[in-house]
Amino acid sequence: MGPQPTLVYQPGNPRSLAGCGEIDVYTAPDLKNSLRLAVQGDPPGAAVTVDLSAVSFIDARGLMTLMEAEAYASVRGILLLSHEEITELKEREKAEEAAKAAADSQPG
Repeated sequence: MGPQPTLVYQPGNPRSLAGCGEIDVYTAPDLKNSLRLAVQGDPPGAAVTVDLSAVSFIDARGLMTLMEAEAYASVRGILLLSHEEITELKEREKAEEAAKAAADSQPG
């Protein structure tokens, strides 16, 4: 297991968080709780930003946690501004799955 993830509030903006470290099956529950706390109590129409540029690794469980957090916020009328990162991660995961499927289908 690598570095633990950290999710911190950005100075001067209580609705802006930054993550760093690794997001995986072991650390995703803490991330989930932090993201839920970030959107709880915000009024509909509020926006919470999450900067994941310093995250060094994310696995499928971490990706699912981010997608669940986006849905949790959306149901409450809150915009979780990590959509571009989530979209990029989903595309990367699909590309990796396609590459793995292609490699697995090669006669060996």
